[in-house]
This record gives sequence, C-alpha cells and structure tokens, in this order.
Amino acid sequence: MKKISVYLLLMFALGIMAGCGTGASTANNATGTVSLQIDLATLQHNASSAAKIAFSTMTTSTNTITAVSATLSRDGYTDIVTDLSVANNVASGTVTGLAKGYWRVTANAYNGQALIYTGSVDVNVVAGAQVAAEILFDPASAVVDPATTGSVSLSVGFNKLPGYSKIRQFVSTILQDKVNKKFYIFDSSAGVLAVYADTLVREKDIPLQASPQALAVETAGGSLLLGYSTGKIYRLNIADESLTLLADSLISINALVPVSSKFVLVGNGTGWGPSNTYETINLENGQIVTSKSYWYPLSNFTFNQATGMAYALDSGLSPADMHHLAINASTGTIDSIGDSRYHGDYGFGAPIRVMNSDTRIATGSGNMFISSPAAADDITYAGNLGHTFIDLVSDDDLGNLYMLNSDNIKKLLVIKQDTLFTTMSIDIVAEPKQVFNTPNSIIVFIKSDSDYYAKVFSKTSLGLM
Repeated sequence: MKKISVYLLLMFALGIMAGCGTGASTANNATGTVSLQIDLATLQHNASSAAKIAFSTMTTSTNTITAVSATLSRDGYTDIVTDLSVANNVASGTVTGLAKGYWRVTANAYNGQALIYTGSVDVNVVAGAQVAAEILFDPASAVVDPATTGSVSLSVGFNKLPGYSKIRQFVSTILQDKVNKKFYIFDSSAGVLAVYADTLVREKDIPLQASPQALAVETAGGSLLLGYSTGKIYRLNIADESLTLLADSLISINALVPVSSKFVLVGNGTGWGPSNTYETINLENGQIVTSKSYWYPLSNFTFNQATGMAYALDSGLSPADMHHLAINASTGTIDSIGDSRYHGDYGFGAPIRVMNSDTRIATGSGNMFISSPAAADDITYAGNLGHTFIDLVSDDDLGNLYMLNSDNIKKLLVIKQDTLFTTMSIDIVAEPKQVFNTPNSIIVFIKSDSDYYAKVFSKTSLGLM
C-alpha cells in the first residue's frame, strides 16, 4: 500500500515583547506569540501543482480528518502542545511565550480518536517575521488523545519519498561530527552553515561572512576549520559561533585535511605543474611546518589517522592515479609524497574511504588497497568489493560496510567486512549521495530533482543489532 503525503503550510509570526523597568533591550531573550495557520484552500491548489506533488485527490470518508494538533519542541525547553481550531477552511492556533530560534513542529491529524497522519519540520522562528513551512505527512496507526474536534478537507497525494526528511536548504557540503553527534550542512550560495543533531533535527544556522573554499571538522569535534582563497585558516566554534584566525598558509586553499588537534594538511592543487603546493601547518602557533611542491593536482583527500597516511586522487590526467602523503604525527612534517606503483593498472575513482579497522582503503571503482604506515607497502592491491560505489562507510563495531553502490540499480548494501558477502539490500528511492554511520543508525542522503532528503535507518529495526 502506498503511503500518502499531505502538505500543510504553517505561518509563524513572532512578536517581541519588550522588557519593563530599566528599558534595556531584551532582544536576545525575547519571547513572543506565534500564530499557526493551515490554509486548506491554498493547500488544495498547491497539491495539484507539479511543483508540489505529481498527483492529487481528495481524502476518502474512511480517513476523514476531524482534528489537528501541533507540538513545538526544542532541546532545553518543555514541549508545547496546541489544538488547532478549524473554521472556513483554515485550521489555526496560537502559542505564547515562545523563544526565537529553531523549533521542531510536529503536526498530527486525527480521525475521531485515531491518529491517521503525522509529520514534522524544523522551523526557524524569527523576530518580527512571518515564516512559511511545509510538512510532509505519512500515515500513522497510533491511537492517542485527540485534539479539539472539527471538520477538515485536505488535499493529498502519493508520497514519492516515504520516510525521508527534506533538507530545507541548498546543499554544498555535508560533514559529520562524530564526537558531538552532529551534522553540519553548508550552503555555499548563501554562506550559511546549518547545524543538525544526528537525528536530523535542525538546531540552528550559522551565517559566515564569506564562503570558504574548503572546510572540515576538527578531530576533537565541536568546531570546523575553514580555508579561504586568501590562504587564511579560521576555526569556527559551533557552540558560541566565534571565528578565530589560526594561520596564513600563503596559498589559495582548496583542500583542507585535519591530521590531529595540532596539525592540518592544506593544498592548492589546480593543474599539472610545479605550482601545486601541499603544506602542513601547526594550528597552535600558526607556523608552516612543511611546504612541498608537487606536479600533480590532488583532490578528494582522506586521512587514515591510524597509519598517518593521507590519500588523494589526481585530476585531469591520464592514466588517473592515487597518491599518498606520509605525515609524522609527532612533528607534523610531510615525510614523503608520491603516487602508487600501478599507474593505470587498476582503476581508482572518487571517493576514497578508509575501512576494515583502518587496514584498507577503497576507491569508487570498488578496488581495495592495503593502508600501511610504510610507504613501500602502502597502496598494495587487495581485491575488489564487487561493486562500484558512490559512497561507503565502515562500521568497525559491527564488522559491516554500508555502501551506496553505483551499479545500474542503486541500493544501500550491507556487506560483511570479513567475507565481503552482501547480507542486506535496501532500495533507494532517488539519487544516492552520501551515507554515514552512527552507533545506532545508518543515515542516507539522497537527491530528488534539486532537493536533498535524508533517512535514518535504525540498526535495530534492520536486525543488525
């Protein structure tokens, strides 16, 4: 049975309440009144539009919606539940004392005592502004206390992405902070970094004064390193949103690889020639530790902290090759830099991923290679995964690989590390982009048309734990 989606448009207006007494500004701690409105007539029109949904129909009498409620939640705050009244094709309600910032709005639609539709969206409540939010509903079977009763006619349609959450921003880069259990999604066009919990709840946005050419999560978590065309490297603290200048590399940075809490590798590879420079920088004093000129323009970096090897692919050259940079963990120096021994004998291809408890690396071609701290043994062919892939992540705790394959039929594959046998295959409903591993979940990002969506797959529900 196909799931049904319902699109609702909620309008939020936050009126700032001025403080009394001294007359001092209270904008930072302001609360206000939020007005929620669901314009059912407009929704019916929007649902028939191709921009919103491919097909539309009216709800049947068996699923008549008799009441709607909304819950507003936010970390550190008590949940706020309001029942929406329905009149003249508009469901509406008011919430007072709501702080500005991101709130998760969960709307529930009822038929009598039964919850029949539920959906949620993260909404940034802005002082003095009206914000539109779209909620994609899926059917629900839970029975809970109903909201205030009423009569509602809703426009519905087939949900082409059941179970997926829409990422409501332009996506340039997706980064995972494993230490702090966050995702950072960067919009380079707007210069905004969105912070998400690893449950995909959007927590806040951090506007940047200028868009970096490269960015990466620091090894200790909680902050990002930003590299700019000016050569400057900044630290962005996620908690307080402060920006600190750490160093000047004197090159236009288009690659940035954290090596440790003390050292970072940067590069400016663009085209074949001696102008390509790769440096390690001491973040504690801002000094350049090593600067090496290398004819190959390198990109798609990854770093194996266990072996001290950074890996990258050259671009625009034939045959394509993989390269490694041996970095001394104590001094931060680049002890050696070079290409593989194969020179086209084996296919490589982006991305490069570290796997199997840091003993192997795999490339997008599916070919695997030994990862070793000894340059002579490093990048030694070690077999093939049996699939080309778009992305791959290693779950060393459970002994699994989670792959978004790039075969004709694209799926999420669960592969055992020791045997390389595929133990599970899960359909992907749109273009797969990235996969991430958390202790309890597999998180998949996909793209449909110009929009990104994500889904959290519970390892317990999949029978992996």
